[in-house]
Amino acid sequence: MIKNYLIFGLILSVIGFWARPARAVSSQVGAAEDLGVGIALGQPIGVTAKYWLSSSLAVDGAAGYHWNSNFDMHADYLWHSFSSFHLSSGRLPFYLGLGGRVLLGDDSQFGARFPLGASFLLPHDPIEFFAELAPVVKLTSGLGLDIDGLLGVRLYINYMK
Repeated sequence: MIKNYLIFGLILSVIGFWARPARAVSSQVGAAEDLGVGIALGQPIGVTAKYWLSSSLAVDGAAGYHWNSNFDMHADYLWHSFSSFHLSSGRLPFYLGLGGRVLLGDDSQFGARFPLGASFLLPHDPIEFFAELAPVVKLTSGLGLDIDGLLGVRLYINYMK
């Protein structure tokens, strides 16, 4: 039942994302107080948000369906490096972080996440594409290791007119 609600919410998010065109302003995504919301595919499949604390620090999170039929929530503190690659169009920061993951359902558990990823920030539109791998150290239900992997897109709503 919860799986059906998550899929329905994901479909509505995608429709809402594409139904209204975004309008950019002069600032670039990745500044303090920028807020992006979007969708993530992988583990978990669901919604995601990212809030920039400064030009190199952000917090992000996601909530959705986990492959083992659990509800998955995680939040991370991220450090970004913009100096790795210089692109002629857009920006490609790499990031790493520390966070936590909670699974609720038949196999409830808590774990520490260590995300590593890259984002592509479009040069003229308030959109971020990202890819992330996050090793997870399970701290309940016996110690163990897991890995989360995500591909996603976020629209920065503070740039919308």
